[in-house]
Amino acid sequence: MEKRTRHISFSIAVLIAATCAVGSAAYTAGRLAAPPSAVANVDIRRILDKIQERGEMEIELTQLANRFEQELKSRKEQLETRARESDAVTDPTERQTIRDGLALEQLQLKEWATMKQQEADREQALRWEGLFRSIASEADKLAQSEGYQYVFVYDGTAEFQRDRRSQMPLAQQVVEQISRRRVLYAAKADDLTEKLIQRMNNARATPHSPTNVPTPAPAPAPAVAP
Repeated sequence: MEKRTRHISFSIAVLIAATCAVGSAAYTAGRLAAPPSAVANVDIRRILDKIQERGEMEIELTQLANRFEQELKSRKEQLETRARESDAVTDPTERQTIRDGLALEQLQLKEWATMKQQEADREQALRWEGLFRSIASEADKLAQSEGYQYVFVYDGTAEFQRDRRSQMPLAQQVVEQISRRRVLYAAKADDLTEKLIQRMNNARATPHSPTNVPTPAPAPAPAVAP
């Protein structure tokens, strides 16, 4: 009886092991049979060079910088003119009062210029961030229409930058750039760069496109207190 019981237990163990082996083989086969993901690539440098949106962005940022420079120049010239005029004041007390007021205005003008530079820097950062989001959004739509699951930025041929003004040795600069590279090869057949450029430029040219909403002009800077 005990011998028969051991035989039955052994048979059950063999059956369980066989079932597990079959299940594992089926799982492995299922994994091997899974279709590969479709992957495409884009050259972000070519996109930035050719899309109309970047050109429009740079024009607007240049106009913003020019308005700031003109405003700063005008205020400086006004202060310089008033400083020269103060030389003609014969009363020493009155002349000193005028010059003290001009010194205060110069400090206020310096603070205003610093504030406007910070605003311009923040505006540039927001514009670049918005530009990247626009590229990512259009790449998403293009990938779905073309049947790709992933779109990588191809950086295998990007030129290395060497800045002799940096305290970091040139060799270390290059090594760090190499360590940041992610895609060393990308097939030309899966390059969506030109399609993405065309898609984005067409979107800018389409009437009533949300991306064509004009950018409101910045509010005029507050006048410096006399």
